[in-house]
Amino acid sequence: MSTEFDTLNELYQEHEPYNQQPITSPKGGLDFMQYQRMIEEVRYQPNWRQEADKVADYYDGNQLDPETLAELEEKGMAPLLTNFIKPTIDVVLGIEAKTRSDWRVTADFDEYADVAEGISQKLKEAQRETHVDRACSDAYAGQIKAGLGWVEVSRNADPFEYKYRADFVHRREMFWDWTARKPDLSDARYIIRKRWYDIDHVALYWPEKASLLSAALGRWGGNWITAATENAYLANAFDQQRGSTISDFEWINPRRQRIALFEIWYRTFQKGKILKLPDRVVEFDPRNKLHRYAIEQGLVKPETAIYARMNLSVWAGPHRLQDSPTSKKRCPYVPFWGYREDLTGVPYGLIRSMISPQDEVNARRRKLMNILSSKRVIADSDSLDLAVNDFQDVLEEVSRPDSVIVLNPNRRNGDGLRVETDMGLAQQQFEVMRDAQESIQKAGGVYQAMLGDKSNATSGLAINSLVEQGMTTLAEINDNYRYSRHMVGEMMVDMIRDDLVGKPIQIVVGEGSVKRTVILNNPVRNQDGTLTIENDVASSNVKVALEDVPATPAYRMQQLQMLTDIVRAMPPQAQATLAPTFIEMSDLPERQQLADQVKQSLGLQQTDPGQDPQIAALQQKLQQAEQAIEQLKSAPQTVQAQARAQEAQINAEKAKAEIAMDQQLTAAQIAKIEAETQKIRLENELESM
Repeated sequence: MSTEFDTLNELYQEHEPYNQQPITSPKGGLDFMQYQRMIEEVRYQPNWRQEADKVADYYDGNQLDPETLAELEEKGMAPLLTNFIKPTIDVVLGIEAKTRSDWRVTADFDEYADVAEGISQKLKEAQRETHVDRACSDAYAGQIKAGLGWVEVSRNADPFEYKYRADFVHRREMFWDWTARKPDLSDARYIIRKRWYDIDHVALYWPEKASLLSAALGRWGGNWITAATENAYLANAFDQQRGSTISDFEWINPRRQRIALFEIWYRTFQKGKILKLPDRVVEFDPRNKLHRYAIEQGLVKPETAIYARMNLSVWAGPHRLQDSPTSKKRCPYVPFWGYREDLTGVPYGLIRSMISPQDEVNARRRKLMNILSSKRVIADSDSLDLAVNDFQDVLEEVSRPDSVIVLNPNRRNGDGLRVETDMGLAQQQFEVMRDAQESIQKAGGVYQAMLGDKSNATSGLAINSLVEQGMTTLAEINDNYRYSRHMVGEMMVDMIRDDLVGKPIQIVVGEGSVKRTVILNNPVRNQDGTLTIENDVASSNVKVALEDVPATPAYRMQQLQMLTDIVRAMPPQAQATLAPTFIEMSDLPERQQLADQVKQSLGLQQTDPGQDPQIAALQQKLQQAEQAIEQLKSAPQTVQAQARAQEAQINAEKAKAEIAMDQQLTAAQIAKIEAETQKIRLENELESM
């Protein structure tokens, strides 16, 4: 065979594990200097987190800073404010909950349709058990408010809980390579999560580091020096921490006995050999017998390429606890972006543009209350009876509804004392405040019709147009959300596929009368004696997509109403045909069973197109036998009728037995299938090369 290598031995030597180190990292993985440069780079990134905390405070109603509160207290005024940001943002968050759509797995080719249905069923189970919808909603809230939210999709380390988990991660814990520009951060060299843990929890995962962590948490007090004489690693750790630029307060909390772990997913690049198969590209593994056999037989030619590898490194301050390569193509954290500044890449959300009009509303309201409660006193010098009251008493009395002011009877002017209020100025302040209030909604792209308030639009069409216009202004941020939610679904499917590869699995798909069993990784022997794997998960080309129609109660109600109008306009025969569909779309309990009963009574029972034809024929035979029995029961009980009834009963029992035998796999068959699966897979991959 002719290749670019003289011998296969040279190829194997070139791919020894020690020669596959990344071109930017030493053999030991992420070293201390590289890690410290990452942390220092994060410190000099744009200070957007302070603004993110501020907009979150505005949503929560904490809109007055300490200086303003102190000034109001000095003037004797209450800290009046009306939070118009929260209801406006809640409308946008409600739109997400109302228009949320489920994932579905699709196949590019019909031969993988069963695999797509089986994975879709497992995806629905994971979606229900991991509460991933809630995690995505929380990330969407961070996206709308502060401009960024995160969702973690990973395996669950707790064996007593569901095997996957999808959790919302606060922006305060996440840091990333600021030079990355792709929305999924697939071009980022590193992504860091900083999270605090109790020291006893960390020691269970890294027991060999327990003495080091205890000494660092105790600020290197006690008898660590004695221990260091017996353990050189502990002495080196002390020197490394002393020379580090990472302050102790960043990762040590002695009072609470907690430490912060830095979980770093970093991407390295390496130059190696790859094999281009018909349906995918794999990295050449010299220890894989199948890869070596394919090269020796000339079925495939290795090619040189530069590709990225994802690695995981865990640090406690300046101390490395773990560093290892992974098989993942991306890290388990998905960013949910709001908007990003074009120049700096700083994320921001809808509240940023609402802060200024909200501050104006608060200031105008305080000014308005000050005007309404203020009185202007104009008096002559001899207008008061100073023996009873003075001008200070007048200032206190004019603000009371039961005020008493004693005038000087010997004053020169009859109107020597006047008390005035400027109601015209108060009206002007009120109008300006109303304009600022409306500016809050306009700044966020939310119109009064979306809030349910009155607007200039009077007709239903005009109101719907305003609502649609509001949805259009939020199109970019909602499109970012759909992109990130799609990524979450893809990462969930990747874990599901990894668990389904390599063994036969039966999955029940469909609902109601169309339920059927799909067997994934099913070994089948052909007529020529060769074995193939049907519904092979490893080689299947399936993709994740979002449903076009949201799966919310409101949308189901709208669809049901539309179907109701359609059914009413149809003739009775067509109404009977659509009756089962109408029941299935409702929220009635046991609606599938009710729909099946209606189909059976109307003679609309149909077999599943993906069902085995032999099983379908047996089911039809069984149904005919049962109908014959029912007819014979209503006929006169003659000897001939009884014989026919007995014969039909036997046929029905026989059909039931045949169906049961045909639909179920015995334990012996399953064991045989599992034993042959690996062998068949190797043969199958060789034939596809």
